[in-house]
Amino acid sequence: MPDRNTNSNYEMFRFYKGEKESPFDNDKQNAQHQFWFYESVFEDEFKRNSSADWHSFFSDHDMQLDFMNILSSSDHDRPSEDKKKPVFELWLTYLFTFKLYPEYGGENTYKKLYYSVER
Repeated sequence: MPDRNTNSNYEMFRFYKGEKESPFDNDKQNAQHQFWFYESVFEDEFKRNSSADWHSFFSDHDMQLDFMNILSSSDHDRPSEDKKKPVFELWLTYLFTFKLYPEYGGENTYKKLYYSVER
């Protein structure tokens, strides 16, 4: 499938602004670099994934109903640009629940760090 228009809105992201390489120091593996990477992964996936791809992804994490609630009939083939932010917010739920999960069921320090780190 062809890529979407590259004129993307990056306002929802805290770190990624469309750069090809991270502007953050990756030698120290700092939080900004790490979160820039995750946001860039989402952006790439949003450009490529169809609605069916996203449904499959979120189904793997029992989040498919949340995803379907975001879509409208115009999003049959792929989520429209105006659905990008809600899909990203759902993807962040995945990120902090399944990928960067809290150890031993406690507070998710990655999630706390993501929302506290200055841009």
